[in-house]
Amino acid sequence: MPGPLRALLSPFRARPHRLRAPDRDTAELRCALERALHDGPALRASALALELGLLAVTVTDPVERKRLDAAQDTVQDVIDDLRAMGEVLYPPVLAGSGLEPALRAVAERQDLAMTIDMAVDAGGLDPREHSRVCLLVADHLRSLEPGTAVAVRVRGGRRFVRVRVTAAGRVGWAVIRCG
Repeated sequence: MPGPLRALLSPFRARPHRLRAPDRDTAELRCALERALHDGPALRASALALELGLLAVTVTDPVERKRLDAAQDTVQDVIDDLRAMGEVLYPPVLAGSGLEPALRAVAERQDLAMTIDMAVDAGGLDPREHSRVCLLVADHLRSLEPGTAVAVRVRGGRRFVRVRVTAAGRVGWAVIRCG
């Protein structure tokens, strides 16, 4: 971007922009798709990789052994791709460990330096709201360049959750209605 144009647009770059949280149905659909991907194709591909590994041990011909090893490597690449797609749909850490660990896992996978400041009422958030907040922030984190420093702030009550994400001098925000 040319210098004069950059200078003209700089006040707008610093202005906060609104982030969009997925609605409850979309969050539930993304969770169901991740589970279906994990429990279906990824599980069958893992079984195939194991079977190829067992078969490779019994083969004595070096050419056939090399072909089996190549097939096993290809199946492992497919498994890795399926897991990566599942993580984009719905971070699997969220279901077992909660919001903060899930966001840390996404930031780590994206190679982001993230700080997180969470304050949620003692009653906590409904699991559906956890999902919506996590997907909102995770989707935004995936849009950032690796190595970016990111600050995430989550404030939650019984009626609303407020989220602010600051990265590279830009602020994104959202207010999510609970219940």
